Amino acid sequence: MPIMLPPLTRRRFLALASAGILVIRPSTARAADADPHRIAFLSDTHIPEKPDEVYQTVNNMTDRLKQVAAEVAKLDPKPICAVVDGDLAYRTGTSAEYAAFGTLVEPIRTAGIPLHLTLGNHDHFGRFAEALDKLRPKNRPVDGKQVLVVELERANLFILDSFDPKNSVGGILGASQLKWLAAALDARKEKPAIVFAHHFLQFEPDKSGKFGGLADSANLWPVLKDRTQVKAFVFGHSHTWKLTEKDGVHLINLPAIGYPFGKTEVTGWIDVHLTPTGARLEVRALDPKHEQHGKTTEVRWH
Repeated sequence: MPIMLPPLTRRRFLALASAGILVIRPSTARAADADPHRIAFLSDTHIPEKPDEVYQTVNNMTDRLKQVAAEVAKLDPKPICAVVDGDLAYRTGTSAEYAAFGTLVEPIRTAGIPLHLTLGNHDHFGRFAEALDKLRPKNRPVDGKQVLVVELERANLFILDSFDPKNSVGGILGASQLKWLAAALDARKEKPAIVFAHHFLQFEPDKSGKFGGLADSANLWPVLKDRTQVKAFVFGHSHTWKLTEKDGVHLINLPAIGYPFGKTEVTGWIDVHLTPTGARLEVRALDPKHEQHGKTTEVRWH
């Protein structure tokens, strides 16, 4: 369920209904210190109710998001927006977890940077929606889901909702959301499209017949690969930083902020600069001594 948290210092984005699609566009009053081609990609913050709670005795998720929020807020020039790609909460998406998350991201909003949020399997649609009801768009074109298009100068961001209340690990988009996505993409062929969802692609169930990733990947993929403007699919969930390609579409697997699954896996966020022909992705590791910290990869749109 994508949610937009507007800046606390000024409203720099306008929401409007266009052909039944919620659209966010940079306004002409955009601050002079914002780079229209810079975006912060974040994922898997896993914020607990208690600030001293840790994962596997060493990873304090509260301190980690506090560090990242400070880094993003201090960027010069500022990014035009930031996206947090799901699993905001640590366990089950309690009201207290979302209250803690909201407090921790205030520095980003105070810096005038809008946040676009989507939910993952550790979140809870109802409690999050209740907590931020005043900020939720009234125009909700997909029943039971929240969808969003962010129109930037060099790309359009399509933020999807893969939350599945029936699966504590995997996710699903659903036929209605896929229909909406196809129409939204078809209405925006003139710019590169970057599509976000929390869950990774999974085309077949595992040996136990279950999906830990996106259960309807087989239905999503033709919507993406058959439209030449779709350049990248961005996701989290696996707590892994990895870049691959499939059918000419870049698959961008974001690192986690909250904690790694593997001891050597990088945690942090990605500083993204859109170029006329692609994107430059820089790893901003929580540990500046990590071998991946500062590593930059140029991806070219096909």
